[in-house]
Amino acid sequence: MDRLTSSRATASVLLFILLVKQGAGVQPECDFQEFYKLYSPVVGNLIFRVTGQLNSPHILERDCNALKNVTQRVETFLEGCTADNNEDLKKRIRALQLARDSLCGSELEEDLNLWQDCFNANVFAECKKNVEERLRKLEQDGALEAAGDFVCRNVSLGFQCALQAGAGCPEKAERARKAVENYINLLMDVKMCRRPTEYACEGDLFDHCYWTVMSGTAGRLPLLPSGADTLSKYCKAAKSVPTCTRNLQIEQCPEEKKEILGTIKDGFRSIPDSICNEELPASVEEWNKCLNQEALRKCVSEIPRPNLKFDCQADMHVHFCREREETLKCELAAGSDCPASASAAEKALYDLRAIELGLLGCPRPSSQTTGAGVQPECDFQEFYKLYSPVVGNLIFRVTGQLNSPHILERDCDALKNVTQRVETFLEGCTADNNEDLKKRIRALQLAR
Repeated sequence: MDRLTSSRATASVLLFILLVKQGAGVQPECDFQEFYKLYSPVVGNLIFRVTGQLNSPHILERDCNALKNVTQRVETFLEGCTADNNEDLKKRIRALQLARDSLCGSELEEDLNLWQDCFNANVFAECKKNVEERLRKLEQDGALEAAGDFVCRNVSLGFQCALQAGAGCPEKAERARKAVENYINLLMDVKMCRRPTEYACEGDLFDHCYWTVMSGTAGRLPLLPSGADTLSKYCKAAKSVPTCTRNLQIEQCPEEKKEILGTIKDGFRSIPDSICNEELPASVEEWNKCLNQEALRKCVSEIPRPNLKFDCQADMHVHFCREREETLKCELAAGSDCPASASAAEKALYDLRAIELGLLGCPRPSSQTTGAGVQPECDFQEFYKLYSPVVGNLIFRVTGQLNSPHILERDCDALKNVTQRVETFLEGCTADNNEDLKKRIRALQLAR
């Protein structure tokens, strides 16, 4: 079989293309649709097999030649435009190159014979069955409703089962395993599905579950939806979130994403109480009438807006989050003259905005600016006096001794009680700027 030149040679070609671009002035952005039309039909016609079936020399030669040909056409396509600012396009081009390099590898045929011998068909079948059953469960929980990508998840994670079925293969079959992985990624790109590793973190489904509560309200805030019937729908949505999220997995999410999800989950605890409050319908009517719209517009217009030419995406996000938080302060200030009967609506607004900020990747508001002004910092000593005696009296055993049902029930009740008291304590102050206090509160919640 005619094999492709090394990836080093390919890198030289791409470097040459880049140098030509720099000498030719500013080039237009590459059109994704043009790229997709160029390579997707070729990828769709590949016949490489990933599930332990025989990949004959004919199959490998056919697919290798097809990938070499389309990669060359893509490189020609890139001479007339730039993909430098399109991360998604660059990712797909890289996947195409990796698949080509794998399927055109000189020793792949031998490795694939090993892969075929050690591929565990029973593991593959059981894995695929488990994937579909689990997705059906998530569908029943409502976790896939907003995502609408059951088919993509099923196909992508089903292909991942091929890698699991080959997990017991010897190290000599590594090139075959890598070829299978690269081919799967390329295929998922063409199917417009995410890759298996990208589905492993289900943080996006957590977001979808929480956004169901925000849908319909976020666009109207700081005005709140009125009417008992309307609010009861949002109450029902808020109460459905624990069901929606109960079977989701975040173990393979990046640590930063886990931390964000933990913050959102903690912040969400107050949402059902806010939205399902029996006093809320009447409070909303009062809030929507007394909110000073003119003062709100003036306050929002005075939020500092620096030059929007940011050095990086992170700086832009920091500015975006700061502006959203300042807007919330304006909204609460615009309702500062409202009567006490509007306080339930004010709290609902704050809680909804806080969750919205979390879902947008922003920190929770640094201070709860209400009609009563900025809240004081929480006193650490007061917090410590509140929870330390309870924790000191817990009798849970960690050294292999029996933890009887009585012990578990006793300690669970104690932790639930003190956590509730801590949450009440936090309603009168802010811990946003005290990392040590936040860490201890989080530890208490996790232990509970």
